[in-house]
Amino acid sequence: MLLEYNPTQGKVTGECGYKTFQPLPPLDTWIQSYWQLSVPKGQFQYHSVPDNCVDWIINIGCFDDNFLIPPFLSPTLFYIDGPASFFGIRFRILGHKGLVCVPVGEWGETDSVMAQELLPRDIVYAVFEVITNAECFDMRCKSLSAVMHSAITSTNIDPRLARYVRYCYENVGSYLDLSDHRSSEFGVSARQLRRLVKEHIGILPKDFGKVLRFQCALKAINNAPQHSKPYLDYYYDQPHFVREFKRFSGVTPTQFKKMSVLYNQ
Repeated sequence: MLLEYNPTQGKVTGECGYKTFQPLPPLDTWIQSYWQLSVPKGQFQYHSVPDNCVDWIINIGCFDDNFLIPPFLSPTLFYIDGPASFFGIRFRILGHKGLVCVPVGEWGETDSVMAQELLPRDIVYAVFEVITNAECFDMRCKSLSAVMHSAITSTNIDPRLARYVRYCYENVGSYLDLSDHRSSEFGVSARQLRRLVKEHIGILPKDFGKVLRFQCALKAINNAPQHSKPYLDYYYDQPHFVREFKRFSGVTPTQFKKMSVLYNQ
């Protein structure tokens, strides 16, 4: 089982529809969730924040608009001309490796890669077919699960990488030691760790840890009662929290909690 980590994005309000579905075992080993975003007529922006995961995003109305997004480190705006509906597969950390053979570090310096460049064409077609033929979101998820179950192969995750990811998650509220001494416990040197994480996750080890902490704090403040300070479980003080939060979300925590991440221009 890969890391039981469930990142979050912001809330979507108004006429637009945002739905999620968590696959059942054994698919939940690789896939964190399916999601669908539907927007009415107009020009919209979707404000996405880093989460360390790979997403496969499919425009239900256009086969060629079908791409994978690697992990990123700053708030990213996606421009949408509605009406349109997008279906997404959010993989767990390293979960995409059950389907994608090419390491993320070899995808190139790009915000997204066409699915057909990384995946067998028959799988891309099969996924698009079940998504477009299903009548509703629940049916799409159930039909897609059958396709993904046969497409995903059980691949061995590098145990050195798995130990590092587990260490980050279990110490998310503490200082992350990436020294040679600590890295030796994962089975690598600090230099080898940087290369390994960059190649298979797509970002540097220190950035991976910071995004993980940001996501844990984001989830905590979304679930916390008013006036509580759950961020103190992850950051030294409030200025440190606000500074890091703005780096990854582009806005203050208060602004993010109130905003809809999908909005009309």
